[in-house]
Amino acid sequence: MTIPTVSYKQFGDDIARPVVAPVGTKRWIVLYIMVTAVLLTSLACWNNLSGGALVEIFNNEDPDVPPSHTEYAKMARYLVHKAEWVSMGSLSTVDAIKGFPMVNIISVADSARGEKSTGVLYFFLTMLDYTAQDLHKDNRLTVMLTLDQDKYCTNNGIDPMEPTCARIMISGRADKLENGTAEYDFGTKAMFSRHPAAQKWIKTDGHNFFLCKLNITQIAVLDFYGGPHYVTVEDYMAADPDKQLTVAATDGNERTIPPRFSTTTTVY
Repeated sequence: MTIPTVSYKQFGDDIARPVVAPVGTKRWIVLYIMVTAVLLTSLACWNNLSGGALVEIFNNEDPDVPPSHTEYAKMARYLVHKAEWVSMGSLSTVDAIKGFPMVNIISVADSARGEKSTGVLYFFLTMLDYTAQDLHKDNRLTVMLTLDQDKYCTNNGIDPMEPTCARIMISGRADKLENGTAEYDFGTKAMFSRHPAAQKWIKTDGHNFFLCKLNITQIAVLDFYGGPHYVTVEDYMAADPDKQLTVAATDGNERTIPPRFSTTTTVY
């Protein structure tokens, strides 16, 4: 009689067994997926009905989200802190266009990169440039800043000229800062942080760059339909763009505010 050979597993050897989820566990997994899908669908519908307000609430944790368009002082501070450059207008001293408005692109900083906003614009000028020559004669100027400097509006489907693409016009006087003062050191550090090339400007023989700041006289904010709003210097300096306010739900009696960015053409 032939005895069949039988192989045995040694003690401790792994025995592969198929993993089968209990029937109850499968039901819970299916139920979880269904509940999650329903919640996500409801969330999307709620956000559409609320005009995007829900998204704004969640985005308040993001420091790069613009303030509400009704917070004019905070919007101005936000744009100033965000700006790397401005369009600077002066009164021309060139003979052919003396007294005409003249504009230039000027690099600015209100703090070092990554540091808190100060609201004060610092910038370097040289007398080799016509802006410095104009301001030496008459130091009145106006700067314009737009939310689209980093393509924020364009990337969100809104033309830079639309009022919903926030812009501010700040008028004041350019004041030269004395080297060796605490404010000079602060402004220089801020400029070097955001504009490393400025360190070469200072060291270049014959250019004689000097540091200035903008002493503000008037602030105009245009960030929605209906014309500009004027912000006092006191309110501007008191605003903190680093703190975002939570969007409150409307009570039904207030005017419904559409989303900040929309691809819908508006006739006005």
